[in-house]
Amino acid sequence: MAHNAITELIASVELSGHENFWKYDGEFFMLFYNKFKYTPCADIPTIAFMYMEINNWQGMSVRCGVWQYYESGAFEKDKFERVLSFLRANGEMEMADVYAHGIHDYADEKYQKYDYPEEWLDDAEEVDEWLKNHEEYIYKWMYDLILEHKNEVLRLGEE
Repeated sequence: MAHNAITELIASVELSGHENFWKYDGEFFMLFYNKFKYTPCADIPTIAFMYMEINNWQGMSVRCGVWQYYESGAFEKDKFERVLSFLRANGEMEMADVYAHGIHDYADEKYQKYDYPEEWLDDAEEVDEWLKNHEEYIYKWMYDLILEHKNEVLRLGEE
């Protein structure tokens, strides 16, 4: 996405407010995804990484259950730790605690037949419920992330 298109997208978001961010969240996700889809997780700029992870965390909860987010992410070294570190460093203690609640060793070979312990799935249901009850908060969090780091997002159109 070109710099001008990103500028227009950000301007639209600012005019619409966080209440309508759901109309734009997919465009930001695709901006970051298209830019970094072949980039190792550890090398993705923090703002793009965090946006995609929180968006994916919430989205998988809505679509199929958050346990699948944790299952698929279990194979990416240090991904969960990076998310938790950012959330905690930025004062998002409740979100970090909820996020951590769903992390289990889904990559363990003994679970290759998807026979995960029932308590893991119970934990995931609790995370799903929290995400459902905090949907507006998550959209505002993503909105704030984009606007607080607007210059970093704009630079993506220059590269």
